[in-house]
Amino acid sequence: MVYRALGVLFSHSSVVISFSEFHENAAKWSFGLKNYKAYPTGAINELIQGFIEENNIQYQVALITVHADLVDAGTGGASIAAVTGLPVITHLTELDKALGGNGEFYKSSTEKLGINEKSIDDVNKSICIAFMGILRWREEYNFLSSVTGAARSSIGGAVWTGQEA
Repeated sequence: MVYRALGVLFSHSSVVISFSEFHENAAKWSFGLKNYKAYPTGAINELIQGFIEENNIQYQVALITVHADLVDAGTGGASIAAVTGLPVITHLTELDKALGGNGEFYKSSTEKLGINEKSIDDVNKSICIAFMGILRWREEYNFLSSVTGAARSSIGGAVWTGQEA
């Protein structure tokens, strides 16, 4: 199966948006980074819509996943879904933390995708964020209790659908 997704990372210094294509075959994952851009700041809806238009990927993106690396301060999933018409996944770590976990997902994501965790930068983090959204969309465990210390493994992330009926 092939999935194309945007990963949006709010970090302490920028907003990084990446567009990646993920392949799943017999429970093995691979990916390819198609494009990315780091923005110093800006209105998230405008940044995402601009990124999609600049890269002419309006009909390629299947979903958008948004995560704040430091503090998840209202990432605007509903408004992003309304503007883009795409499913948006936010608040990835909330359920894991409610279950007593630490919300860590980069370790398990980098292992599944074959990314070197020791040198993970913001672009690779945004790829992991997109991947976590895909797992959420597929309703697969994306937070493993063995990694996070939570009471149980969970499927984390709020889903905002932007499609018309």
